[in-house]
Amino acid sequence: MKRVIGLICILVGIFLMIGMLFKNEDLFRLSFSREKPVTTASAKKDEIDQLDISLSGFRVKVKPENRSDISVIVINGKGKMYAEQTGDTFKIRAENKRFLFFTQFDKGELLVKIPTDYHKNVKITGGSGVSEVDGEGKLSLQDVILKSTSGNLTAENFSAKNVEIKATSGRLSVSHIDAKDSDIGATSGRADIKDVKGELQLGMTSGRLTASFDTIESPVSFHMTSGSAKFNLPDEGDFNVQVKKTSGSVDHSYQFDQVDSEGRGFKGTQGKGTHLVDIEMTSGKLRLR
Repeated sequence: MKRVIGLICILVGIFLMIGMLFKNEDLFRLSFSREKPVTTASAKKDEIDQLDISLSGFRVKVKPENRSDISVIVINGKGKMYAEQTGDTFKIRAENKRFLFFTQFDKGELLVKIPTDYHKNVKITGGSGVSEVDGEGKLSLQDVILKSTSGNLTAENFSAKNVEIKATSGRLSVSHIDAKDSDIGATSGRADIKDVKGELQLGMTSGRLTASFDTIESPVSFHMTSGSAKFNLPDEGDFNVQVKKTSGSVDHSYQFDQVDSEGRGFKGTQGKGTHLVDIEMTSGKLRLR
């Protein structure tokens, strides 16, 4: 009996120590890392070629501003931010860890201010949060990579040479992007794509996707594994839509100048049919409007 009571006391003590470590984040950090958390960080724009932000349990909002440095500020919530400039890379890591019932999970929030005359690379990867990148029509970047494993991701009103946007779940919203090449994919959840100019590659594994085009002046490709997709095509233009499907259905109320449906394929031509919209379906439902 004494041994059982002693064992229980030891287990209780271990759990209390673990709880103190995870609840007192400073103590936890001292035990496992020499990094010191900060609430603000900045780097001169002329020294940076890559802004690299990694998030866990944090919201982030990116906005342009007439300034000489890249600024990152923790403005709300719990969690820690760590900043480091290595060569021409400005690294930001923000996280909010939790451990069972010892801590209450409350997302932190970052505000990122990018100079309007910064024209290099931006990478943001996050999980379990909200990411908002609004260039307000003032940002012209090189390579932009945005990835979200859950939560919501919004990207709008900027131009870039190359854009890669991937969302695993939650809601994805992309609008008014002008890029030479864009690669946008959603694994599940809901995706709304509007007015993306330049060569565009779209992918969807499941969920629901809506793609709306004011004009089509470059090639568009779309690979759909399952789910539901709707393409809102422009009233006028020179493009042709070619659909190859393994299974699923294609519903088209769009008034093409010429339509050719044969077997599992579909082809709709508008105007001269100059620009190709290439669609491959494994299954699911596609609507052309």
